[in-house]
Amino acid sequence: MLYFKYFFLLVFLIFTSCLYKNSHDNIFRYNETSSITSLDPIFSNNQANIWASSQIFSTLTFLDDSLDVQPLVAKKWQISDDGLLYTFLLRNDIYYHRSICFGSDSTRLLVASDFIYSISRLVDEKNLSPGAWVTDYINLEKTNAINDTVLEIHLNKPFPGFLGLLSMNYFAFVPYEAVNYFGSNFSYNPIGTGPFCFKYWKLNDKLILSNNAHYFEYKNGVQLPYLDGVSISFITQKESVFMNFILGNFDFVSGLDNNFQDEFLDDRGQLLQKHKYNFQLVTSPYLNTEYLGINIPKAQLESSPLAMREFRRALNYSFDRFEMAKYLRNGMVMPAHKGFVPKVLSNNCYDIQGFFYNTDSVRQLLNKVNNTQKIIKLHTTQDYLDICEFIQYSAAKSGINIEIEISSPAIHRKLVSSSDVSLFRASWIGDYPDPENFLALFYSKNKSPFGPNYTHFSNILYDSLYEASFEKMDLDKRCNLFKKMEQILIDEAVIVPLYYDYVVRLVSKKIDGMSINSMNTLSLKHVQKE
Repeated sequence: MLYFKYFFLLVFLIFTSCLYKNSHDNIFRYNETSSITSLDPIFSNNQANIWASSQIFSTLTFLDDSLDVQPLVAKKWQISDDGLLYTFLLRNDIYYHRSICFGSDSTRLLVASDFIYSISRLVDEKNLSPGAWVTDYINLEKTNAINDTVLEIHLNKPFPGFLGLLSMNYFAFVPYEAVNYFGSNFSYNPIGTGPFCFKYWKLNDKLILSNNAHYFEYKNGVQLPYLDGVSISFITQKESVFMNFILGNFDFVSGLDNNFQDEFLDDRGQLLQKHKYNFQLVTSPYLNTEYLGINIPKAQLESSPLAMREFRRALNYSFDRFEMAKYLRNGMVMPAHKGFVPKVLSNNCYDIQGFFYNTDSVRQLLNKVNNTQKIIKLHTTQDYLDICEFIQYSAAKSGINIEIEISSPAIHRKLVSSSDVSLFRASWIGDYPDPENFLALFYSKNKSPFGPNYTHFSNILYDSLYEASFEKMDLDKRCNLFKKMEQILIDEAVIVPLYYDYVVRLVSKKIDGMSINSMNTLSLKHVQKE
């Protein structure tokens, strides 16, 4: 690590004066350290796939920088009084990217029936789409296209977060002609209506997208997008990624690896003065909660002190989240002193008091627990070892003995989903901006491995409140339900909330118009490059 810091500094000093001597072009360039596995939107189950495919395809709605739902393919909509029928009026000026699949015409108009076809692919068992779950809310038999521009979507039960759900890539419009023509190769020949068209893809090497000259959106009378294209590289070594970014070969990097935080940020999470001329730091609260999960049924089988609520609460009080956020994450995260739902979602809905560092509370709680000296094992991956060691050290001062077990990400996921561990580090990134999406992790019918309830928490009152949150009601009533659910989680200490994350991007000063929101959406249609 020390070697790299000196190497980093040397490269920066040598090349910083030449940073903008690279050839001028209007191509936006970024790197994807994870492989893109598919450009078919029904496989948009990870950030790499979502970012790339969202440039190619369009959805009925989208989320703006404030996470408010805005129209895209849909011009407007109406919702029935019972919350079960959504009627959308679609634009009549959207054309698919030009392709041989459309025959001599090369393209065709997007129509409402394309939505019916697109969601049918999600539930087709032959496709094995990881996004099939999004159709659980929809009554597929009743949903239909009235004509080319009017779409009726019927729900099985009211769902106040449905318009936000529709912004997900899983609901992107896909033409049946392209799927029929390219077959299993559609992922490598994607045809959509987005601001950029597919041009070239060599796996784990380069992906090129070009400007869609027939894109339907305009801003101030100027057609979008402003860029000529997008170039995506696939360098896996993080050191090389940052070197290329400094040399101007990439226009932004997303996230700031722990090893590089001190090279770019001060202890207040601000960009260092030496970088401000060339780069800008763009941040936003992220719909991501980092936490320690406690599988109480597993703890009971192991006769672990984690089976006792007082011990779990003591663990929550045993370390300083402020210190952890400041020194281990350079102030680029928010200490989780509320509940499980990130503050950016809960703050305008309800207020709740979580756990703070309090050694007196730890002592009082541990006095009520037998067998507190028994070692508990905390399972994590290498990337979060520093966080786990911080908790281990702090908890030990109060007599809580933690042993850390490190596994590869794949093995760690398997251990957690199969309920083989009682204490584990985990995170949850919101699929759509509604507290329900986070609180679903503790609904008893969502127990892993068939759902995201990795703690296997089961509580009759909690389940009834969760189910009630789907009823059509005003926001205040839903917020009251969410607050009660969060209070149950805090009272029972089912988890140990650590911090709410931030979206962090380092962006070249050559780039203007890059938006950011708490879903970490990558929208490039408004980006301009000097």
